[in-house]
Amino acid sequence: MPRTPPQITEPVTRQRQVADYLRDGILSGDFPAGQPLPSEERLADLFGVSRHVIRQAVTTLVGEGLLIVRRPHGTIVRDPHARPAHLDHRGLTLADGHHTETEPVTWQDIDPPAFVRADATAAQADLFNIPPGQPMLTRDVLQQANGLRRSVRLHMPFSVAADLDTPWLDDPHLPEPVQVYDWFHSHGHPLTFTEYVRARMPVGDETTALRITPGTPLLVIARTATTAGRVVTLEQTRIPGDQTELAYPLTTTSPAAPASKPATRTRRTTR
Repeated sequence: MPRTPPQITEPVTRQRQVADYLRDGILSGDFPAGQPLPSEERLADLFGVSRHVIRQAVTTLVGEGLLIVRRPHGTIVRDPHARPAHLDHRGLTLADGHHTETEPVTWQDIDPPAFVRADATAAQADLFNIPPGQPMLTRDVLQQANGLRRSVRLHMPFSVAADLDTPWLDDPHLPEPVQVYDWFHSHGHPLTFTEYVRARMPVGDETTALRITPGTPLLVIARTATTAGRVVTLEQTRIPGDQTELAYPLTTTSPAAPASKPATRTRRTTR
């Protein structure tokens, strides 16, 4: 044990005092990143508390992203300043009529894609500029690469599928997103793309499906494809936030030149 444990006193809860001590040790380097924390039994003996109290303190620090539980290796100290293992180079290229993701990682489907007809949520309807509840074609697939999991969902409103005479109005089996983009491009609907990135806590079965450490947020990347001012698809990628870093190419733009003012004439009057 790198330092003498403090005496557990009231009125601060024992769980909080243990968590505070361990947190300070992790941030100061007394507990090295990548190394296992002492066992529950040893910590309980050192602090003079029950293993249940130690377990509660560890759970608190897992939620803060300072510890990770890896069975059978034990509880591992995490470096809160370390960069994630996965670097996602975001971007698309278009060559010879085909769209390609710029990310070099090859993602493999864990299960066959699921195809459903879902109603647009309020947030999705806002992006599509359609009424909430409008039916959409949806493709949902769970993928993995290098031990990391992600979920990719592709949405297309029925109104888009019908108005642009796509082949998926009667057949809801949407192909991969880049193949959908290729179809729009080849049928005279050139696309522009915008991505929105936000973090949120997982809900439902996302923790299990994506193998997310408790207390870890998701990164949700929403990519819209637009043609003629109309959003036609929404591709949503959900991926564990503690394992992923996103990289985007940036281009510099010059400010638009100010519009020149029309010359004014002064009318001269004579008396």
